[in-house]
This record gives sequence, C-alpha cells and structure tokens, in this order.
Amino acid sequence: MTKKALTTTRTSEAVKAEIVTVDKKLVDEAVEWIRDTALENIKKTFVEVGNYILKKFFNDDIELARSKNPFKNASFRALAERCGTADFPVSKTWLNNAVGVALMTRQLPSTKSAFKLLAPTLQETLLPLKDPERVEKVAEKVIEGEYTLRQARKAVAQERARTTKDDGRGRPPTPGIVKTLNRSLKLFAFEGGKRSFTKADVEELDDDQKKEAIKSAEALVEKVRALVEKLKSDGGR
Repeated sequence: MTKKALTTTRTSEAVKAEIVTVDKKLVDEAVEWIRDTALENIKKTFVEVGNYILKKFFNDDIELARSKNPFKNASFRALAERCGTADFPVSKTWLNNAVGVALMTRQLPSTKSAFKLLAPTLQETLLPLKDPERVEKVAEKVIEGEYTLRQARKAVAQERARTTKDDGRGRPPTPGIVKTLNRSLKLFAFEGGKRSFTKADVEELDDDQKKEAIKSAEALVEKVRALVEKLKSDGGR
C-alpha cells in the first residue's frame, strides 16, 4: 500500500470514528441552547401573534374571540384564508392556536401560572380542555412530571374523559355567568398575602397606560354593576 493510500485510509477511519462517537457534552450544550434560546423566541413570537390578533381583529374582546359564530369577524376569516400562501407561510392551525393560547393566558392568573411556563407545543396540546382551571391543573402535572408531548396528550385525554364521566352522572355544568365571575374573582384574589395587582404594578404604568387601565376598569365595573342588577331583579337576591 502506498504512503498516500495509507494516509487516506487512516483519515477515513478517523472520520468514521468521529461519526460513530457521540459527543455527549456537545449534545447537552445544543439541547440547552435550543431550549433556552430558540424555544424562548418561538414562545415569545407565538404569544405576540396571538395578542396582536386579539387586539387588531377582536378589540381585545375575549368573549367575541371565543364565540363559535362563523360570521363573528370577516377580516379574521380573510386572514386565515391567506394562510399557507407564498406571502403568508403559516398554517391556519398555527394561527388559531396562537389566538387560543393568548385567550387562555388572559384567563389565567397574572402570576404563578404553570400554563404560561410551557413550550408552545405543550400549550397547544392543553387547549382542547377549554376550561382555564382544568388547563392549569393539567399544566401543573406536565411540569411536575416533566411530561413529553405524548404524555401531555394522554393527560389531556384522561382529563376530558373524566369530565365527560362526571357530566354523565348528572352533575350540571357550571353556567357561563358563574364561571366568568369565578375566574374574574380569582384574578383579583389574594395570593400569598398579596393582591394580584400591587402598588408596584401600578407604578410600572406610564400616564397613557394608566388612562387606558382606568378606562377598562371603569367599563368592567359598569358591566358587573349591570349584571348584579339583572341578577337581583330576577330574584337572585
């Protein structure tokens, strides 16, 4: 064998050795980088898109966005129809899930939410549960058990089956009014001896944000007051 052939053989063997040898440290570093950097960017984009759609197409009206009415927003339907095209290469499923995650996020506590800590794919998996309390319950299991995507799907299926079984026993579903009020009350409830919104939260707002917050809070107060009057007038006192 010539010297050149021998060198080539040795080089080839070295390449083969490099291919079959697993650099665990390199793999671990890649996993950490992708998880902490790439996935975080994807998660941020996912939330931003969902919030953008809610604001621009539904005027931040959660009930309107959740409505099953197919005619609720012609502009949003037109946007969805553009999905999958050369100038808008995202799927309808991705777009709808982005909105779904944004909606779910807004219905959960501003702090201590397990759902908000999950990766987008896991958040999407939990959306079929619909009820924020059940979503948060399963999200906590996913985090505590470090579930894979398959395990998370199984947990969702089990929760849905359990819910269906409970309803089948004659347990009446919680009325929409009661569920909405309970969720709203939970957002303003005490957590660890502190209110959900502290003085520090208020001080973070600039003048325009404070004006917007006051306007929204006053509108909320009026809606709650009107609901209370309806409930009282119907004998609910």
